[in-house]
Amino acid sequence: MRVEPGIFKAYDVRGVVPATLDEPLAEALGRAYGTLARDMGERTVVVGRDGRLSGPALALALMRGLTDAGLDVIDLGEVTTPMLYFGASTLARSGIQVTASHNPRDHNGFKLVLAERTLHGEAIRQLRLRIERDDWKRAERPGQVRPAAIATPYRERIAGDLRLSRPMKVVLDCGNGVAGATSPGVLRAIGCEVEELFTQVDGNFPNHHPDPARPENLQDLIAAVQRSGAASARMRSLSST
Repeated sequence: MRVEPGIFKAYDVRGVVPATLDEPLAEALGRAYGTLARDMGERTVVVGRDGRLSGPALALALMRGLTDAGLDVIDLGEVTTPMLYFGASTLARSGIQVTASHNPRDHNGFKLVLAERTLHGEAIRQLRLRIERDDWKRAERPGQVRPAAIATPYRERIAGDLRLSRPMKVVLDCGNGVAGATSPGVLRAIGCEVEELFTQVDGNFPNHHPDPARPENLQDLIAAVQRSGAASARMRSLSST
């Protein structure tokens, strides 16, 4: 399969949908990763996705590839990347998050964990070579897909490990990313009073670009903090919160 080499980054696979990253690539990635995983003795993988509009189709294609290679898939649905990592350590040992982090809305990609290790560098390059060579093995018996809800155990795990010594009021700007679905509840569980900004998940990002490193994307948060006198909790809207 011909691919754009530039989408295989140091720590993830990421490109523009559909110009450099599309459903056939997602399926091929699933087959290559699935073959490698089975060769290492893995049998189950968790899959999650952020709130991007291209996420559902890419996740379905990825899961087709994974099951073709014989892996059973636990579908977590819309989750943050930390939630995916939590699932990959409690429900399995491997996982893939469909996400482009804080990049523009027409981007998407994949963060990969295999046998309790995050794939990066040479491992991602080798995965690209497998895809280019169509180097994968179809399983005699395809894997199965089952859904799992992880938000409650994830929140309870954090609340069990961390509790504020005194109440804290925070303003939380999720930028319409997937963090908006769960992060307010996590903060409340550890004892915060939360004022929410843009917590409705919307892959169009109607209020501002999701990159929190750009000052222009922080203006609503700054204004709310100044108005309320609260602390700030600007959550990366897609993958890292």
